[in-house]
Amino acid sequence: MRHRFVRNLFQEILKASRLEKIVLIIPFIVLILDAEIFYFAWVNEEKRILLASAFVLILSILEIFAVLEEIHNHLTKLMRREFLEEKIREIAGEMERPTVRKIVDKFMASYPKKYSVDEVYEVACDVLYELRNQQMRE
Repeated sequence: MRHRFVRNLFQEILKASRLEKIVLIIPFIVLILDAEIFYFAWVNEEKRILLASAFVLILSILEIFAVLEEIHNHLTKLMRREFLEEKIREIAGEMERPTVRKIVDKFMASYPKKYSVDEVYEVACDVLYELRNQQMRE
């Protein structure tokens, strides 16, 4: 329970796309290089370099947090959309002749405040398009 945040963070990083992982690695590289410069300035008592490297060090840490937050938001949206697609496929499978309007109405009756109508409408259109393409192939 104590390490839930760290476990969730690593799981999100592992689920991230390759581009997001690269974008996350770059601030760490800058952070390591800047830490080396900061250490050099500290040992040699270079006050100007120490202040500048401390500023860049703080910016690098803030950038890492920003990238992690961006990855978290992106994955949250993806998981939310996957849930929507799954539920809408179930609803469409239960109906004889599903239409977007019927699907959206039935879904919104089940989850009235959790999702917006626009969000459900967009996913319902995509799911019905996929289902119709599958039917045409068969």
